[in-house]
Order: sequence, then C-alpha cells, then structure tokens
Amino acid sequence: MSKHLQLVSTIVPLLIVAVGLVGWVLTLRADITSAQSEIVEMRREIQLVSQESRQAQIDSTKFTNQIDGLIEEVGANSPAIEKLKTDLAIANDQMKTIMSDHAGFGIALKDLGESALLPSGERRDYGGYGGY
Repeated sequence: MSKHLQLVSTIVPLLIVAVGLVGWVLTLRADITSAQSEIVEMRREIQLVSQESRQAQIDSTKFTNQIDGLIEEVGANSPAIEKLKTDLAIANDQMKTIMSDHAGFGIALKDLGESALLPSGERRDYGGYGGY
C-alpha cells in the first residue's frame, strides 16, 4: 500500500498539473481566436478607411482641378473685365455730362417759362437732374 500511496502521490500532482495545463491551453486558444477575430475586423476597418481616403484624395484632386480651371478662366477674362470696367467708367462719365447738360437746359426752360417766352405759354416743371 505504501507503494500505491507513493504512486498516487506522484500521479495526483501530475494530473493536477495536466488539468491546469489543459485549462491554460484552452484559455490561450480562446484568447488567440478572439485576437484573430479582432485582427480580421481591424483589417476590414482599415480597408474602409483606405477606400475613404482614396475617395477623399480623388475629391480633393477634382476640387483642385476645378479651382485651377476657375483661376485660368478668371485670368483669361481679366482683360475683358478690365475693359468692361473702363467702358462703364466712360459711360458713367458721359451720363453725368448729359444729365448735367439736361439740368442746365431744364433751368433755362424754367426761366423761359417764368418769363412767358415759351410759344405755347406752357408751364412745366423741369429738373430732377440734381444728383449729377
């Protein structure tokens, strides 16, 4: 019996160690499986981010091209725009001159009307050109 007891006392600790080792291996396997699942999910997310990044780069390139096109168009139209500004300034100056002349004629006609020198004897109000 002492031999059996000695054998049992040797085998029991080995069995305890073996059960503990099996438990540890199973836990380790579960951790590895979980890590692999997380890695797969992270790869999917990285692919999505990569696709979004590529799309953002494409959109940025399109936007830059549009800006370049607008800058080119503005540059091409700058002489025409400057000519329009010059023409408008000239037209505005001519309009002021004409309106000033009309104001002068209005005053002269008003004076003629007050002195009863108009042939029909009409009485009109002349003016309204004061802003020029």
